[in-house]
Amino acid sequence: MDATFYGPSAKSRILRMELLNNRTFDELIGAEAFGDILRIMNGTPYGVHIKALSLMYSSYELLELASDRRMFETVMKLAEAPPSNGSETIKSYISRWDIESIKSLITSKFLGAELKRTDLFIVDQNNFPLVLMGKLLSKEDYSLIMNESDVEGISKYLIKLGYGVYLMRYIEEYRKEKDISVLLYSLDLAYYMRLSASVKYFLGNEEPMRDFVRSEIDLKNLLTLLKGKELKLDFEIIMNGLIEFGNLSRERMRELYANDFPVVKSSILSVFGVKKVPEGQLGIGDIEVLLRKELYARTIDRFSIQANSIGQIFLTILKYEIERNNLRLIFAGKAYGLKPEKIKEMMITL
Repeated sequence: MDATFYGPSAKSRILRMELLNNRTFDELIGAEAFGDILRIMNGTPYGVHIKALSLMYSSYELLELASDRRMFETVMKLAEAPPSNGSETIKSYISRWDIESIKSLITSKFLGAELKRTDLFIVDQNNFPLVLMGKLLSKEDYSLIMNESDVEGISKYLIKLGYGVYLMRYIEEYRKEKDISVLLYSLDLAYYMRLSASVKYFLGNEEPMRDFVRSEIDLKNLLTLLKGKELKLDFEIIMNGLIEFGNLSRERMRELYANDFPVVKSSILSVFGVKKVPEGQLGIGDIEVLLRKELYARTIDRFSIQANSIGQIFLTILKYEIERNNLRLIFAGKAYGLKPEKIKEMMITL
């Protein structure tokens, strides 16, 4: 047996033992007041992060930021000494949080809208090792970017972090059309190009990870089809917003798009392998939840049976990412007064 991933795989299994259990989630969903939620969270591994942030933040913002910090701490533990063939994949994957933060920054600057701290994934770099941090945005980057006068200024600033190179390739089109979608697309394209290229065949057991990346690209493309169909756009208009490197070819997506909206919705669920579809009218948000549940379920099943592989590392990363997203759903749901049943419906439960 190859021992390349033995250490990281063992660490992954230990970290998964610290995940929140179903009873804790049930208690959080059933809690009626913020004080009850805070008490429950303080009794979990998130408590130390809540304490560290409590002088600067409060209410649900405090809990959301603590969930970010906890997830990132876990990724850093996994990234302390990864095998050489896993290092670039981890770096590429965690840059997704940068991408989402940059999209929020660009969109808010374009719209002239105020940005909340919880809209960004920013970690305190003084509290975490930099060994595999890559180019994650720091607090200083955030402050300097917000001081830029326009979207083009943000793009130029981000050149030093690597992301601006891709943005500047589309800056002329943005100047002509004043449409930021081309810039947001350039970030997605750069992310998936890097991630796809990073998962190389090494031990012969990398295919589940490669399939996960391709399937995630499919999911993103299928949601683009749905949104385009809902807006009654021609396929040629949305075609340039589709990402290559997935399992579904552009021609297959064109075939799907040629149908009426209700047929497109049902076909997308079928193509992606979703078997259990709830009755009633499904919105795009409902379909996205179903697609993500299907993606995570089949990926986690495949990663779970891979001993001493990159799949074991990403099994832990995915489970912590799902946990963080579910917590943020609960916090947002409680803040907006959603019923427990609705919150559960929106969560990814496996």
